[in-house]
Amino acid sequence: MKKLFFVSVLLTAALVSHAQLKMTPKLDKGTTKVYVAQTTTTAPGQADIHANFESKYTVTGKKGDGYQLEYIASNFKSDAASDNLPAQMLTAGDALMNGLLIKLTMDKDGQLTSLDNYADLKAKIDKTGGDLVDKLFEKVPMLSQMMQKDALKQQFLSFATEENILNSLKNTASPLSLNGKTLTTGMQESYTNDQGLKMKRMYFVNGQSVTSNASLDMSKDDLKNFIIKTVEKTAPQQADMIKENIDQLMNSGMLKIDVKETVTYEIGADGWVKSMNVENNNNIMGQGVKTTAVITCK
Repeated sequence: MKKLFFVSVLLTAALVSHAQLKMTPKLDKGTTKVYVAQTTTTAPGQADIHANFESKYTVTGKKGDGYQLEYIASNFKSDAASDNLPAQMLTAGDALMNGLLIKLTMDKDGQLTSLDNYADLKAKIDKTGGDLVDKLFEKVPMLSQMMQKDALKQQFLSFATEENILNSLKNTASPLSLNGKTLTTGMQESYTNDQGLKMKRMYFVNGQSVTSNASLDMSKDDLKNFIIKTVEKTAPQQADMIKENIDQLMNSGMLKIDVKETVTYEIGADGWVKSMNVENNNNIMGQGVKTTAVITCK
């Protein structure tokens, strides 16, 4: 009896390991999908931040062997206090991109290959970033004693590069991130997230449901270089001090970085994502931030 049970477990494991799902969504011209996202962000010493927004994807035509896609995130709303700098920084990415039309190219399977209107986007992002910083300096007068406007603006804009915007749609959990992949249980992939951190992800497939677990995949030297480059970009006046003491700071745990992500996708009959549940746990330099999101196709 025990032998029979053992064999059944092996057979079940074998069947699960061969579960396969090819992600090729319907991409006819005019195909439109609208998703509603509700997020909650929890950070030490802060009240939970709740936000919601809509994202719309429209296939506008063919381009060579692939397709053209327009994406816009809109109706972003957050209960983060306007005079709370940490809370505003946590929601800055969504606020910066709100209302901006992004034009993209996909291959025949729906995998993103390029961002096509970055020059136009950058001009609008720069203006939005400047407006956000002006409002913060108005709401938090003591901010002018801590840093210059240009320095804060650069922190707001530092992740809005062409590469990072494309990465956030292609590699970070989104309704497009599975496109073009043939998923099997146990499949692993490496990628760089929108913060510039190297990650490793594993997939689990159960019918039309897919779960992915991701964690940081960086050596000590990788992390050291990442920290130095980040400080050079966002707080250059501190760069020399960090370089001189980085080994001691990392060994003490003060510069510890740990990132984990779990995502569950439900896939529709047309190959588009029906819903997503996302949980991110980031512990960066002693600051633990947890974000959960529920994303649903209308």
